[in-house]
Amino acid sequence: MSSREPLTRARIVDAAVRLIEREGVEAVSMRRLAAELGAGTMSLYNHVPNKAVLVDLAAERIMGQARPYHVDSDDWRDHIRAHARAVRELARRHPRAFVMLATRRLSSEAGFRTIEAALMNFDRAGFRGEVAVGMMRAMVSYLLGTLMREVATSPELGGIALSPYEDADVSAFPLSAGVMDELGTYDHDQEFEFGLELMIAGLERYQT
Repeated sequence: MSSREPLTRARIVDAAVRLIEREGVEAVSMRRLAAELGAGTMSLYNHVPNKAVLVDLAAERIMGQARPYHVDSDDWRDHIRAHARAVRELARRHPRAFVMLATRRLSSEAGFRTIEAALMNFDRAGFRGEVAVGMMRAMVSYLLGTLMREVATSPELGGIALSPYEDADVSAFPLSAGVMDELGTYDHDQEFEFGLELMIAGLERYQT
């Protein structure tokens, strides 16, 4: 009698998440996952119709691991800060999967839980409807841009550190020459918080 664990959708999704965490979403294929699971490629299609659906399921699994934030404040600014920091924490825990999360439209409970929390924060500030959606998308664009750069340039997260501008000739660019030390170094914590405060300042200005 075979003792092989039966193939299920949950096992396939688990294997896809592990593969994405190791090698990125580009490594995912039905054939590769079948090999990882010791199963025939066609047998996976009995549980998952195609790769696109599988990637969505993997994204939802990871999004479901997002840790809820809590703040002892009714100030909408504090809630936006806490939510943004929670997104950053998720990106740092799942650096190879973050790009995937950024490019999938999740229609599951996990996806809408994040959307609902963001809209609730804007509702606290008095922003609703189309304006709230626009603000949410602006905040998402900031978070995705800064966090994708952080992940890509942090060796501890599997990224490649950017080399300094040691041999650059900037004699024709006086403003750049004056900040070469700053341009050649990164402080991801400081830059994330600085950008976040700029976003909040913009929201405050829109509020008046």
